[in-house]
Amino acid sequence: MIDGDIKFIRQLFDTSEGILRDIENYANENFVPIVKPEVARFLETVVKIKHPKNILEVGTAIGYSSIIMLKAYEKTRVLTIEKDIDRAEIAKRNFTEASLIDRVELVKGDAIEVLPCLNNKYDLIFIDASKGHYREFFDECLRVLNDGGILICDNILYKGHVANDVRVKHKRRTIVYRMRDFISYILNKKELVTTIIPIGDGLSISVKEEKDD
Repeated sequence: MIDGDIKFIRQLFDTSEGILRDIENYANENFVPIVKPEVARFLETVVKIKHPKNILEVGTAIGYSSIIMLKAYEKTRVLTIEKDIDRAEIAKRNFTEASLIDRVELVKGDAIEVLPCLNNKYDLIFIDASKGHYREFFDECLRVLNDGGILICDNILYKGHVANDVRVKHKRRTIVYRMRDFISYILNKKELVTTIIPIGDGLSISVKEEKDD
């Protein structure tokens, strides 16, 4: 997406208020990564279309995207996983302030360890955590995704480096190569229909095909 297009779209979506505005301000002031405005609107739209009963989120940060999804459908519940204890505590306070704490299960821990322990099924899964572990996250999430469910991954173009053929700096090279392999992997999963959407820092959205009875 062209920079001018991004700026224009973000201005259109700059309508948050209350707790969401407070979280955005805190994130900007404290360098906490949260989803971009156009990605937030995309998540909201998907939830309003899908009406998922159960959502799994890998990477809570301070609760921004969870709140977006919970507000989009009043009957949904979210299980969200966060490794950073301090951020998880801030997220918990934000859920409480937003009067959504009763619809959230916040798990403090490493998703690599938590995901294999999950047995419930989910209608919608959102991955926004350590980029170097997306393949592991994805496989475990696919295991607990309902047929017909949706799996969304954020930041898959990694600041434009994944799609850019210009030499990648050494410190970013491993993540970029892993992300390129990851994109190829999910696009070729037979049980999924996947597309890449160039908004924010790049999104993938996969739909798990329903099995014939």
